Amino acid sequence: MSEENKKEDINGGDTVEKSDSNISELFDAGQNDMSAPENKDKKEKGQKKISLSAFVYSAVALVLAAVMITFSCCSIFYKKQLAQARLENLTLGSSGKYNELELIATLLEKYSYFDLDEDEMMDKVLSAYVDATGDDYAEYYNAEEYKALRADTAGASEGIGVNVINSTVEIGGYEYKMIRIIGVSPDSPASEAGVKVGDIIMWVGEGESRELVDTLGYTQAISKLRGAAGTVAKFTVFREKADGSYDEIAFSVERRKVESISVYSSVSEADPSVGIVKITGFDLTVPKQFSAAVDALIEKGCNKFVFDVRYNPGGDLASIRAVLSYFLSEGDLLISTVSKDGTEEKTYAEPVSYESEDYKVCNVSKQDIGKYKDKIEKIAVLCNDSTASAAELFTAALRDYGLATIVGEKTFGKGSMQSIISLESFGYEGALKFTTKMYFPPCGEGYDGKGILPHVEVSLSEEAKEYNVYELPQSLDAQLQAAIAQLNK
Repeated sequence: MSEENKKEDINGGDTVEKSDSNISELFDAGQNDMSAPENKDKKEKGQKKISLSAFVYSAVALVLAAVMITFSCCSIFYKKQLAQARLENLTLGSSGKYNELELIATLLEKYSYFDLDEDEMMDKVLSAYVDATGDDYAEYYNAEEYKALRADTAGASEGIGVNVINSTVEIGGYEYKMIRIIGVSPDSPASEAGVKVGDIIMWVGEGESRELVDTLGYTQAISKLRGAAGTVAKFTVFREKADGSYDEIAFSVERRKVESISVYSSVSEADPSVGIVKITGFDLTVPKQFSAAVDALIEKGCNKFVFDVRYNPGGDLASIRAVLSYFLSEGDLLISTVSKDGTEEKTYAEPVSYESEDYKVCNVSKQDIGKYKDKIEKIAVLCNDSTASAAELFTAALRDYGLATIVGEKTFGKGSMQSIISLESFGYEGALKFTTKMYFPPCGEGYDGKGILPHVEVSLSEEAKEYNVYELPQSLDAQLQAAIAQLNK
């Protein structure tokens, strides 16, 4: 996704209660900011079974390949020290590579001119080792990164509870680069303070020390708006009035734990019977947000729906499982997975109750299954080349059961499943993510590396591409208009 189409919540990572299981299966395109995944070159490589001990010991091989110690002025003293250290090291045990890593660390610590950060160096060693597997979606997470990942997956964070985009606004004949608020979480600090969707953050800080976003820059301004629970975010917005002028409103909002926004909804400007629901990712909060959005649109008289999963990089299996269950009959196949040894597993639309506190928001009751089958007459799904993984499964499943017309562009093509294993129970911090299975939609035809072709192929105009996707007028969105046309056939 381009910087112009990037959505962010201005919240920091938060600790999520530990799952009952150390392994959670994810549909994830390898990006944690919900941007569209990069299409990495695939390389064929023999698969290896890697034990934890082999993982630690084999990391040495990468160190030896990547690090060379050169003493340009190597005195006799250093030569003797090196020889003695190597001799002593080789007597410590059979794990020579592990011991060689110890040797290198000792030599660097004792003789290097530079101050060394051992934790950072080891993080890079482990990350490089995982990268060398040839698995495009494999990642090593240190403790801090794993904490952020869990918060992202859970849809929980610390902040004021708004989603924002980089935007340009014209005021008084001048254009300014500002921060536009596109979402305000219910019951959040921002909502309680009176912050509204459409507000434009012009300054961060307060009084004489406040800084103009256009001068400060988007990234730096976002950094200043983020913070831990209990701290205060201070900023000033412009709120447009009916006559085109703006009110200037200053806010001081105390940050706390909030729920991220992943679902946006609106009524079609061209046809009030059409509800539009945009899903930006499938984190654990999506089933609840999705249901609330659809129910509200049905209350407004919508009986036809456009589900927009453009720029949706995927998410969690539990999330997509719940959402798809709302449209299917009990017992309908949702997904098939195949592991390396050929073992096949099938997941069906059926009641499910999770023990983990994180996952209880994705529970599916018997009443949830098929709850929208008789309430929605027609469905269209919008997709593009940044629709990936769980979003592709959503698209394919509704297509396979004949429930939706697919409109837009060919999808990304990610049909692999990753597992995240916490290393805490092994005595280490952090986590390891790697591909464990391939998965297939209900029809059984995989799309990994191929993508999904829409029923109706439509591209956006060059004019439309100039807009941030969250600010694109419905009248200029050719893909949306084509979807609405399909619903009215």
